[in-house]
Amino acid sequence: MHTGKRCALFLLAALCTTTLRAAEWKVIRINNRDYVTFANLAEFYRFGEYSHANRTISLRSQQRGIRAQVGTNEIYINGVRFFTHFPLLERAEGQLVSAFDVGKLIEPVLRPSRIQNAEPIQTVVLDPGHGGTDQGTASKWGSEKNYALEVALTAREKLLRAGFKVEMTRSDDTARSLEERIAFANKFKNAVFVSIHFNAGSGIGVESYALAPEGAPSNAASSGEHHSSEQGVTKNEGNAQDSQNIALTAAVHAAVLSGLSAYDRGIRHARFKVLRHIRLPSVLIEGGFLDDREEGARIASAQYRQKLGAAIAQGVQSYNAAANYRSEKPATFTVVRANFPPHTHSIIEPLEDRPPAPAPTPHEPSVSINGGE
Repeated sequence: MHTGKRCALFLLAALCTTTLRAAEWKVIRINNRDYVTFANLAEFYRFGEYSHANRTISLRSQQRGIRAQVGTNEIYINGVRFFTHFPLLERAEGQLVSAFDVGKLIEPVLRPSRIQNAEPIQTVVLDPGHGGTDQGTASKWGSEKNYALEVALTAREKLLRAGFKVEMTRSDDTARSLEERIAFANKFKNAVFVSIHFNAGSGIGVESYALAPEGAPSNAASSGEHHSSEQGVTKNEGNAQDSQNIALTAAVHAAVLSGLSAYDRGIRHARFKVLRHIRLPSVLIEGGFLDDREEGARIASAQYRQKLGAAIAQGVQSYNAAANYRSEKPATFTVVRANFPPHTHSIIEPLEDRPPAPAPTPHEPSVSINGGE
Protein backbone atom coordinates (compact mmCIF):
# COMPACT_ATOMS: atom_id res chain seq x y z
CA MET A 1 0.00 0.00 0.00
CA HIS A 2 1.22 3.51 -0.80
CA THR A 3 2.82 5.21 2.21
CA GLY A 4 0.58 8.27 1.91
CA LYS A 5 -2.51 6.08 2.10
CA ARG A 6 -1.05 4.17 5.05
CA CYS A 7 -0.43 7.42 6.90
CA ALA A 8 -4.02 8.47 6.33
CA LEU A 9 -5.33 5.12 7.58
CA PHE A 10 -3.08 5.24 10.64
CA LEU A 11 -4.27 8.74 11.42
CA LEU A 12 -7.92 7.74 11.04
CA ALA A 13 -7.31 4.79 13.33
CA ALA A 14 -5.72 7.11 15.86
CA LEU A 15 -8.68 9.47 15.71
CA CYS A 16 -11.23 6.71 16.09
CA THR A 17 -9.54 4.76 18.88
CA THR A 18 -10.27 6.98 21.88
CA THR A 19 -11.43 10.49 22.63
CA LEU A 20 -8.05 11.17 24.29
CA ARG A 21 -6.09 10.32 21.19
CA ALA A 22 -8.52 12.25 19.00
CA ALA A 23 -7.68 15.31 21.07
CA GLU A 24 -3.94 14.83 20.50
CA TRP A 25 -3.86 15.22 16.71
CA LYS A 26 -6.36 17.43 14.91
CA VAL A 27 -5.99 16.38 11.30
CA ILE A 28 -6.89 18.72 8.43
CA ARG A 29 -7.36 17.21 4.96
CA ILE A 30 -6.14 19.35 2.03
CA ASN A 31 -5.79 18.07 -1.55
CA ASN A 32 -5.83 14.44 -0.40
CA ARG A 33 -3.04 15.03 2.10
CA ASP A 34 -3.21 15.20 5.90
CA TYR A 35 -1.91 18.24 7.77
CA VAL A 36 -1.76 19.42 11.37
CA THR A 37 -1.29 22.92 12.70
CA PHE A 38 1.95 24.11 14.23
CA ALA A 39 -0.10 24.97 17.32
CA ASN A 40 -1.09 21.30 17.54
CA LEU A 41 2.55 20.34 17.00
CA ALA A 42 3.64 22.67 19.81
CA GLU A 43 1.05 21.13 22.14
CA PHE A 44 2.08 17.57 21.34
CA TYR A 45 5.81 18.13 21.77
CA ARG A 46 5.47 20.46 24.75
CA PHE A 47 6.91 23.58 23.21
CA GLY A 48 6.08 26.20 25.82
CA GLU A 49 6.52 29.13 23.44
CA TYR A 50 4.63 29.28 20.15
CA SER A 51 4.48 32.41 17.99
CA HIS A 52 3.87 33.35 14.37
CA ALA A 53 4.31 36.64 12.57
CA ASN A 54 4.70 37.53 8.89
CA ARG A 55 4.43 33.84 7.93
CA THR A 56 7.31 32.92 10.26
CA ILE A 57 6.59 30.28 12.90
CA SER A 58 8.64 29.80 16.05
CA LEU A 59 8.31 26.99 18.61
CA ARG A 60 10.61 26.94 21.61
CA SER A 61 11.10 25.06 24.83
CA GLN A 62 14.03 25.16 27.23
CA GLN A 63 16.44 23.26 24.99
CA ARG A 64 14.62 22.66 21.70
CA GLY A 65 13.33 24.84 18.93
CA ILE A 66 11.60 24.79 15.57
CA ARG A 67 11.50 27.70 13.13
CA ALA A 68 9.71 27.62 9.79
CA GLN A 69 8.43 29.84 7.00
CA VAL A 70 4.96 29.29 5.54
CA GLY A 71 4.98 28.85 1.76
CA THR A 72 8.39 27.14 1.72
CA ASN A 73 9.78 23.65 2.27
CA GLU A 74 12.29 24.81 4.87
CA ILE A 75 12.20 24.11 8.56
CA TYR A 76 14.93 24.55 11.18
CA ILE A 77 14.98 22.02 14.01
CA ASN A 78 17.39 22.85 16.84
CA GLY A 79 19.14 25.26 14.49
CA VAL A 80 19.69 22.72 11.70
CA ARG A 81 18.14 23.30 8.27
CA PHE A 82 15.84 20.63 6.83
CA PHE A 83 13.77 20.51 3.67
CA THR A 84 10.29 19.12 4.27
CA HIS A 85 8.76 16.62 1.88
CA PHE A 86 5.74 18.85 1.27
CA PRO A 87 5.28 22.65 1.45
CA LEU A 88 4.23 24.39 4.66
CA LEU A 89 0.78 25.94 4.24
CA GLU A 90 -1.39 28.60 5.80
CA ARG A 91 -5.17 28.26 5.95
CA ALA A 92 -7.97 29.56 8.12
CA GLU A 93 -7.15 26.86 10.69
CA GLY A 94 -3.59 28.20 11.06
CA GLN A 95 -0.08 27.39 9.83
CA LEU A 96 0.16 23.77 8.66
CA VAL A 97 2.76 21.04 8.29
CA SER A 98 2.02 17.72 6.62
CA ALA A 99 1.42 14.71 8.85
CA PHE A 100 3.91 12.89 6.62
CA ASP A 101 6.63 15.36 7.63
CA VAL A 102 5.72 15.06 11.29
CA GLY A 103 6.06 11.29 11.18
CA LYS A 104 9.00 10.94 8.80
CA LEU A 105 11.10 13.97 9.77
CA ILE A 106 10.15 15.85 12.93
CA GLU A 107 9.41 12.85 15.15
CA PRO A 108 12.65 10.87 14.57
CA VAL A 109 14.79 14.02 14.79
CA LEU A 110 13.20 15.27 18.02
CA ARG A 111 12.88 11.85 19.65
CA PRO A 112 15.44 9.43 18.15
CA SER A 113 15.40 7.30 21.29
CA ARG A 114 11.85 6.24 20.35
CA ILE A 115 12.81 4.94 16.91
CA GLN A 116 11.73 1.33 16.50
CA ASN A 117 14.49 -1.23 15.88
CA ALA A 118 17.38 1.21 16.28
CA GLU A 119 20.25 -1.03 17.30
CA PRO A 120 23.54 0.00 18.95
CA ILE A 121 26.18 0.50 16.27
CA GLN A 122 29.00 -2.00 16.12
CA THR A 123 30.32 -1.29 12.61
CA VAL A 124 30.59 1.87 10.53
CA VAL A 125 30.88 1.42 6.76
CA LEU A 126 32.66 4.43 5.24
CA ASP A 127 32.23 4.99 1.52
CA PRO A 128 34.72 7.44 -0.05
CA GLY A 129 33.10 8.43 -3.34
CA HIS A 130 34.57 7.67 -6.77
CA GLY A 131 38.09 6.21 -7.21
CA GLY A 132 40.29 4.84 -9.97
CA THR A 133 39.54 6.45 -13.32
CA ASP A 134 36.49 8.15 -11.82
CA GLN A 135 37.92 11.23 -10.11
CA GLY A 136 34.55 12.85 -9.39
CA THR A 137 34.57 16.62 -9.09
CA ALA A 138 37.96 18.19 -9.78
CA SER A 139 39.49 21.60 -9.36
CA LYS A 140 42.91 23.19 -9.69
CA TRP A 141 43.59 22.11 -6.09
CA GLY A 142 42.76 18.42 -6.42
CA SER A 143 40.11 15.78 -7.02
CA GLU A 144 37.07 14.60 -5.11
CA LYS A 145 38.21 10.99 -5.11
CA ASN A 146 41.41 11.81 -3.21
CA TYR A 147 39.84 14.25 -0.78
CA ALA A 148 36.95 11.89 0.03
CA LEU A 149 39.41 9.08 0.80
CA GLU A 150 41.47 11.32 3.10
CA VAL A 151 38.34 12.38 4.98
CA ALA A 152 37.25 8.74 5.33
CA LEU A 153 40.64 7.70 6.68
CA THR A 154 40.48 10.42 9.34
CA ALA A 155 36.95 9.37 10.28
CA ARG A 156 38.12 5.75 10.44
CA GLU A 157 40.89 6.60 12.88
CA LYS A 158 38.52 8.53 15.16
CA LEU A 159 35.86 5.82 15.08
CA LEU A 160 38.35 3.04 15.82
CA ARG A 161 39.56 4.99 18.84
CA ALA A 162 35.95 5.32 19.97
CA GLY A 163 35.57 1.52 19.92
CA PHE A 164 33.72 0.94 16.65
CA LYS A 165 34.64 -1.52 13.94
CA VAL A 166 35.20 0.29 10.66
CA GLU A 167 34.91 -1.07 7.12
CA MET A 168 35.67 0.91 3.96
CA THR A 169 34.27 0.38 0.47
CA ARG A 170 37.73 1.40 -0.75
CA SER A 171 40.91 2.22 1.16
CA ASP A 172 43.02 3.25 -1.83
CA ASP A 173 42.61 4.69 -5.31
CA THR A 174 40.56 1.75 -6.58
CA ALA A 175 37.39 1.94 -8.65
CA ARG A 176 34.31 0.43 -7.03
CA SER A 177 30.94 0.34 -8.74
CA LEU A 178 27.86 1.48 -6.86
CA GLU A 179 26.60 -2.11 -6.95
CA GLU A 180 29.83 -3.33 -5.34
CA ARG A 181 29.60 -0.67 -2.62
CA ILE A 182 26.00 -1.62 -1.86
CA ALA A 183 26.71 -5.36 -1.74
CA PHE A 184 29.73 -4.78 0.50
CA ALA A 185 27.80 -2.61 2.98
CA ASN A 186 24.89 -5.03 3.20
CA LYS A 187 27.16 -7.77 4.58
CA PHE A 188 27.29 -6.07 7.98
CA LYS A 189 24.81 -6.04 10.83
CA ASN A 190 24.33 -3.43 13.55
CA ALA A 191 26.04 -1.02 11.19
CA VAL A 192 25.58 2.35 9.50
CA PHE A 193 26.70 3.55 6.07
CA VAL A 194 28.31 6.96 5.41
CA SER A 195 29.01 8.00 1.82
CA ILE A 196 31.45 10.92 1.51
CA HIS A 197 31.53 13.32 -1.43
CA PHE A 198 32.30 16.89 -2.44
CA ASN A 199 30.12 19.18 -4.50
CA ALA A 200 30.31 21.36 -7.61
CA GLY A 201 28.01 23.76 -9.40
CA SER A 202 27.85 27.38 -8.28
CA GLY A 203 27.31 27.08 -4.55
CA ILE A 204 28.93 26.93 -1.15
CA GLY A 205 28.35 24.99 2.02
CA VAL A 206 27.59 21.52 3.29
CA GLU A 207 24.50 19.48 2.47
CA SER A 208 23.45 15.98 3.48
CA TYR A 209 21.02 13.46 2.07
CA ALA A 210 18.84 10.70 3.42
CA LEU A 211 16.92 8.34 1.17
CA ALA A 212 13.53 9.78 0.23
CA PRO A 213 10.72 7.81 1.91
CA GLU A 214 8.13 5.98 -0.15
CA GLY A 215 5.45 8.46 -1.16
CA ALA A 216 7.71 11.52 -1.02
CA PRO A 217 9.32 13.40 -3.91
CA SER A 218 13.07 13.74 -4.17
CA ASN A 219 14.39 17.22 -3.42
CA ALA A 220 18.02 16.78 -4.46
CA ALA A 221 19.79 20.08 -5.01
CA SER A 222 22.97 18.91 -6.68
CA SER A 223 23.97 17.05 -9.80
CA GLY A 224 26.58 14.44 -10.52
CA GLU A 225 26.99 10.79 -11.44
CA HIS A 226 26.72 9.55 -7.86
CA HIS A 227 23.39 11.42 -7.68
CA SER A 228 21.72 9.14 -10.21
CA SER A 229 18.08 9.40 -9.12
CA GLU A 230 15.09 7.17 -9.50
CA GLN A 231 12.00 8.99 -10.67
CA GLY A 232 8.74 8.65 -8.79
CA VAL A 233 7.93 7.85 -5.20
CA THR A 234 8.40 4.08 -5.05
CA LYS A 235 9.66 2.01 -2.16
CA ASN A 236 13.24 0.79 -1.98
CA GLU A 237 15.02 -1.58 0.40
CA GLY A 238 16.56 1.38 2.19
CA ASN A 239 13.14 2.70 3.16
CA ALA A 240 12.91 0.06 5.89
CA GLN A 241 15.18 2.42 7.85
CA ASP A 242 13.46 5.77 7.11
CA SER A 243 13.54 6.96 10.73
CA GLN A 244 17.10 5.80 11.32
CA ASN A 245 18.17 7.37 8.01
CA ILE A 246 16.94 10.85 8.87
CA ALA A 247 18.18 10.69 12.48
CA LEU A 248 21.64 9.57 11.35
CA THR A 249 21.71 12.23 8.64
CA ALA A 250 20.68 14.92 11.13
CA ALA A 251 23.35 13.89 13.62
CA VAL A 252 26.17 13.78 11.06
CA HIS A 253 25.08 17.01 9.37
CA ALA A 254 24.82 18.84 12.71
CA ALA A 255 28.26 17.65 13.78
CA VAL A 256 29.81 18.75 10.48
CA LEU A 257 28.21 22.19 10.74
CA SER A 258 29.55 22.54 14.26
CA GLY A 259 33.02 21.20 13.44
CA LEU A 260 33.57 23.26 10.30
CA SER A 261 31.44 26.36 10.93
CA ALA A 262 30.22 25.79 7.38
CA TYR A 263 27.27 27.32 5.57
CA ASP A 264 24.22 25.10 6.08
CA ARG A 265 22.73 24.02 2.75
CA GLY A 266 20.38 21.74 4.59
CA ILE A 267 19.27 18.14 4.89
CA ARG A 268 17.43 16.83 1.87
CA HIS A 269 15.91 13.59 0.61
CA ALA A 270 16.83 11.89 -2.65
CA ARG A 271 16.87 8.51 -4.36
CA PHE A 272 20.56 8.29 -5.12
CA LYS A 273 21.46 4.85 -6.35
CA VAL A 274 24.03 4.28 -3.60
CA LEU A 275 21.32 4.81 -0.94
CA ARG A 276 18.35 3.01 -2.47
CA HIS A 277 19.33 -0.57 -1.70
CA ILE A 278 21.48 -0.18 1.39
CA ARG A 279 19.86 -2.15 4.20
CA LEU A 280 21.61 -0.06 6.88
CA PRO A 281 20.86 3.41 8.24
CA SER A 282 22.59 5.59 5.67
CA VAL A 283 23.67 9.13 4.87
CA LEU A 284 25.38 10.79 1.91
CA ILE A 285 27.26 13.96 2.80
CA GLU A 286 28.58 16.65 0.47
CA GLY A 287 31.49 18.27 2.30
CA GLY A 288 31.65 21.52 0.35
CA PHE A 289 32.09 22.90 -3.17
CA LEU A 290 35.42 22.15 -4.81
CA ASP A 291 34.77 24.55 -7.67
CA ASP A 292 34.15 27.58 -5.48
CA ARG A 293 37.26 29.75 -5.30
CA GLU A 294 37.28 30.28 -1.53
CA GLU A 295 35.67 27.04 -0.38
CA GLY A 296 37.76 24.97 -2.79
CA ALA A 297 40.89 26.46 -1.27
CA ARG A 298 39.69 25.55 2.23
CA ILE A 299 38.90 21.99 1.18
CA ALA A 300 42.39 21.75 -0.29
CA SER A 301 43.86 22.28 3.18
CA ALA A 302 44.62 19.16 5.18
CA GLN A 303 43.17 20.83 8.27
CA TYR A 304 39.71 21.17 6.68
CA ARG A 305 39.63 17.54 5.61
CA GLN A 306 40.78 16.37 9.04
CA LYS A 307 38.08 18.44 10.71
CA LEU A 308 35.48 17.03 8.33
CA GLY A 309 36.53 13.45 9.04
CA ALA A 310 36.51 14.05 12.79
CA ALA A 311 33.07 15.68 12.57
CA ILE A 312 31.64 12.73 10.64
CA ALA A 313 32.94 10.39 13.34
CA GLN A 314 31.41 12.65 16.00
CA GLY A 315 28.07 12.61 14.19
CA VAL A 316 27.98 8.82 14.10
CA GLN A 317 28.63 8.76 17.84
CA SER A 318 25.89 11.36 18.37
CA TYR A 319 23.40 9.22 16.49
CA ASN A 320 24.43 6.09 18.38
CA ALA A 321 24.02 7.89 21.71
CA ALA A 322 20.70 9.48 20.76
CA ALA A 323 18.99 6.48 19.19
CA ASN A 324 20.08 4.17 22.02
CA TYR A 325 19.75 6.55 24.97
CA ARG A 326 18.38 4.55 27.88
CA SER A 327 20.01 5.91 31.02
CA GLU A 328 20.70 8.95 33.14
CA LYS A 329 24.36 9.10 32.12
CA PRO A 330 25.53 12.58 31.09
CA ALA A 331 25.27 13.32 27.39
CA THR A 332 28.73 13.66 25.88
CA PHE A 333 27.83 14.17 22.23
CA THR A 334 25.83 16.71 20.21
CA VAL A 335 22.54 15.66 21.82
CA VAL A 336 20.12 17.38 24.11
CA ARG A 337 17.94 15.95 26.86
CA ALA A 338 14.23 16.61 26.87
CA ASN A 339 11.25 14.98 28.57
CA PHE A 340 9.01 12.74 26.53
CA PRO A 341 5.65 14.30 25.86
CA PRO A 342 2.91 12.33 27.65
CA HIS A 343 1.68 10.69 24.44
CA THR A 344 1.93 7.01 23.65
CA HIS A 345 1.84 7.14 19.85
CA SER A 346 3.38 9.14 17.04
CA ILE A 347 1.20 10.58 14.33
CA ILE A 348 1.73 7.71 11.88
CA GLU A 349 2.01 4.75 14.24
CA PRO A 350 -0.41 1.91 13.27
CA LEU A 351 -2.51 1.86 16.43
CA GLU A 352 -4.59 -1.12 15.33
CA ASP A 353 -1.53 -3.39 15.23
CA ARG A 354 -0.65 -3.25 18.92
CA PRO A 355 -2.33 -2.76 22.30
CA PRO A 356 -2.12 0.71 23.86
CA ALA A 357 1.18 1.23 25.66
CA PRO A 358 1.30 2.71 29.17
CA ALA A 359 2.05 6.41 29.23
CA PRO A 360 5.67 7.28 30.09
CA THR A 361 6.39 8.79 33.46
CA PRO A 362 6.40 12.61 33.39
CA HIS A 363 10.19 12.82 33.61
CA GLU A 364 11.17 9.93 31.37
CA PRO A 365 14.24 11.21 29.47
CA SER A 366 14.63 11.44 25.74
CA VAL A 367 17.23 13.03 23.54
CA SER A 368 17.11 15.21 20.48
CA ILE A 369 19.61 15.84 17.72
CA ASN A 370 21.09 19.28 18.23
CA GLY A 371 23.04 21.61 16.02
CA GLY A 372 26.02 21.67 18.37
CA GLU A 373 26.96 24.03 21.14
